[in-house]
Amino acid sequence: MLEGHNCPYCGSQMDPIRTPMESSWGGELHHICFNDDCSYFTRSWKALERQGIRKTGYRCRMDPRGGCGPVPVWSKDALKDLVACEQGDEMDSASCFGKSALARDDDTPDGDFYARPRFVEHLDSCALDTVEQLYGRLIPAGSAILDLMAGPDSHLGRVTSPVSVTGLGLNESELKANPVMSEHVIQDLNSDPTLPFDDNSFDIVVNTVSVDYLTLPLEVFREVSRVLKPEGLFIVVFSNRMFPPKAVNIWKESTEKQRVEVVRRFFTLSGRFAIQGYYESTGKPRPEEDKYYGQGIPSDPIYAVWGKPTGKAAGCMH
Repeated sequence: MLEGHNCPYCGSQMDPIRTPMESSWGGELHHICFNDDCSYFTRSWKALERQGIRKTGYRCRMDPRGGCGPVPVWSKDALKDLVACEQGDEMDSASCFGKSALARDDDTPDGDFYARPRFVEHLDSCALDTVEQLYGRLIPAGSAILDLMAGPDSHLGRVTSPVSVTGLGLNESELKANPVMSEHVIQDLNSDPTLPFDDNSFDIVVNTVSVDYLTLPLEVFREVSRVLKPEGLFIVVFSNRMFPPKAVNIWKESTEKQRVEVVRRFFTLSGRFAIQGYYESTGKPRPEEDKYYGQGIPSDPIYAVWGKPTGKAAGCMH
């Protein structure tokens, strides 16, 4: 169960809510008192009504540090749709996001879409170097690594002596061409999110510029937590490039900053991770050899969020 908090004004149990993407609250979970009889809410509602502002009021919000403050609501049901799933109830992706949010323009099987190999770089060389540097900093030497939704390059050039690199992807030719993989598996995670690996198999799981295609993100994130060792880490890296027909709607409808919050929600709503860090690289010069050089377009942005599995007896690795 998610940790409970009681409203300091009425004593009611406050509900944990997912931080709205457009807010600047900070923190993972905030708590709000949704008791319509709470004095904090009723007084503000009546005071604004006397000023001619109807159907508006303030509810009491508690931040992760225990501080309280007002949150404006425009109806008695406002923000209730953001109440977070409890960790033990195994809510699915559709329940937490809605089917339309995770729908795509092209819903044909991904195996068909990726049947033809695409030996192309999905980022410019500067951005690719940034990804390699990040992985080199976060991944300890001698790690067993799972590259999720993998292709011909795992971007692990700065990782010291990985004990193994396992790739899970959709195209046999691409995976066979990957020079660092010890083994590979062909699987469509949007058809079957269950990972074909034992519990506690990997030190590190990486997902590079593919999270925007997941139609069952919470199920996949829970599986990643299962196959990670207690001290492990799941690193999700993303940019602004995509195959639009295969990207889910919530991704296409979000700004770049909002996409960071989307990924954070994947971690927190899965109920299996504690977020450990965030990275952003934007505005770097585009490489001269890139086809967009000279058009005033900066290098592809790089964002990353990483977390460690919870509910396992281990400390934080980083």
